[in-house]
Amino acid sequence: MDANERLVALSRMQETSDAFYRSAVSIGNHPFIEFAGLMNEYISACRAAHAKGIDFTQCNVHNGQVLPLHPVMSDYINEKLECIFSGAKVLEASETA
Repeated sequence: MDANERLVALSRMQETSDAFYRSAVSIGNHPFIEFAGLMNEYISACRAAHAKGIDFTQCNVHNGQVLPLHPVMSDYINEKLECIFSGAKVLEASETA
């Protein structure tokens, strides 16, 4: 995606996350609601990458590009994963930004 397409994608991603959150809250299952936190943290990381000129849509295991995460973001993601999956911890803090 070019820079303008990424801006549109970020806006649509946030809209989607907000809609998911509203729907998840109405269900009343706290771990399920935590997925909105994961989505929002991903969106924050994508915004930060975009600000640095990184095409976040290419940051995935399939393309071999890493999405830069501030160590505090890894901690937050782990907190959400631990709530959702009862003790799973899958991210190590690594700063590339």
